[in-house]
Amino acid sequence: MKKTFNLKKHIKQAFYDDDRGYWNKQSRAWMNCYKAKLDAGQSPNDAWVGCKDEYQSANKKSDWALKYASNKNKK
Repeated sequence: MKKTFNLKKHIKQAFYDDDRGYWNKQSRAWMNCYKAKLDAGQSPNDAWVGCKDEYQSANKKSDWALKYASNKNKK
């Protein structure tokens, strides 16, 4: 029987499954939100308050984080 190489065992995960992963995801999403609002022409204070309000009004915090987790919101 010939053994095959399993690449899935050797791929590193980008996020951790514990508190560090949560912190990394939330901080990346926060900075992407802030940058997107600054790029839209808002002042730094308005951008920060806008991200805070959007985060607090989100039903699921994970949905908010997924919205800003990648740089897809750039235009």
